[in-house]
Amino acid sequence: MAFVNLGILGVGNWSKKLASTIQNIDNANLLTCFSRTSHTREEFAQKFGCEPAISFDRFINDRRIDGIIIATPHTTHVDLICSIAQCKKHIMVEKPLALSSVDAKRCVEASKSNNVLLQVAHYRRLLPATRLLHYKISNNNLGKIHLIESNFSRPFGPDPNRPWRDNEIEAPAGAFTALGVHMIDNMIYLGGDVQSVNALSSVLDEDKPLDDITSVLIKFKSGAHGVINTSLRLPFIANICAQGNLASAWSEDDGNKFFIQKINEEKRTEIPLDKIDGVEQNLRNFCSSIINRIEPETNGEESSKVVRVLEAIVESSAKEGLNIQI
Repeated sequence: MAFVNLGILGVGNWSKKLASTIQNIDNANLLTCFSRTSHTREEFAQKFGCEPAISFDRFINDRRIDGIIIATPHTTHVDLICSIAQCKKHIMVEKPLALSSVDAKRCVEASKSNNVLLQVAHYRRLLPATRLLHYKISNNNLGKIHLIESNFSRPFGPDPNRPWRDNEIEAPAGAFTALGVHMIDNMIYLGGDVQSVNALSSVLDEDKPLDDITSVLIKFKSGAHGVINTSLRLPFIANICAQGNLASAWSEDDGNKFFIQKINEEKRTEIPLDKIDGVEQNLRNFCSSIINRIEPETNGEESSKVVRVLEAIVESSAKEGLNIQI
């Protein structure tokens, strides 16, 4: 069996989730890790049975590593990707790829010029109900799509262990870099390219550092409309619904439950699905891409579309909902 040696850059809470998940993948090995603080990387290495690299240069130049996973603040992504690509390591980076189209382009160019794979962790499109929703749309089971609606919210308060997540520079437009960006990717996956956006983002609780609620109206190039709502203050919900002139269908329960309702029916019908771990599937896909030298589904070009929409949402929300063309 072909084997992939991985390194993790950043050792925060999400990296711990990734490291524990890698242990479930037979053809993957977490070889090494790095963070700027020596005691945190040593604790991480001891917990997950990998080697703590003593410097960033040693880490990215380790010839044993096949791929590096970047789980660091958003504004660090572009420089890290460029440095790692120059060392000929394949890259999986947490979403979003970058916070601007200019930086996203730099990431793509760095990976292409160095002949390395670049995958962005938009794993929620891999969840079974969202996959089935895409299949139904692609096979015209819903007819012509008129509207795609989504809501991804959960109550994340300020976290002293990762203050960068509560910083407006790292997390513009409220919950969009933490949560809503997943739904941007799902919107593009299901509805195609976006033509324009209008966004509103508001503070309702003055003692919180980020906007409490952000709502976006999307116009797709197909003419269909899309709506995304996202918040870090509301109860957990992760749903998306596509409505066509023949039927409507829902991906609910964070991509694990699927419902469909034909135009002449008054009630939805649930289609049972087997659950999967989207984080694990995303890591498996990364390893498979490395082993087989195939372009990842959520590669740099695909993920750059997400960045452009995110960038437009931030601009529109700063201008009180002004229509921004993509």
